[in-house]
Amino acid sequence: MTEEIYTIAAAIAMPSEGETELLELLCAAAEQELTGTLRPGVTAADCREAFLCAAGCLAAAGLLAGRGGQTEQFTAGEVSIRTAAAGGRGEELRSLAERLMAPYSNSGGGGAFAFREVPG
Repeated sequence: MTEEIYTIAAAIAMPSEGETELLELLCAAAEQELTGTLRPGVTAADCREAFLCAAGCLAAAGLLAGRGGQTEQFTAGEVSIRTAAAGGRGEELRSLAERLMAPYSNSGGGGAFAFREVPG
């Protein structure tokens, strides 16, 4: 499954040549992490599509978080370019992975309820 997870993560994070080995390791780690959260009696094969997508998101999130030092804004003369922060996208991907696996995991589904970032 790790190769399939890598394909998904690479499509999301678009790793540079120097980041491919790191992304491969992150994919293996994401697979182990998600396998450890599965409810008893549930296997990765039982939720294959969700599992692959969630693991790919987790691996991509790890790579994007490592890119946190990249420039977010650049101005040259009258031209200004602003990009989204990589760290913020990583958090969105991790949250998506949690939602995808919620029905199959001990940590998210099964009637669990939690507030997340309640404005106040």
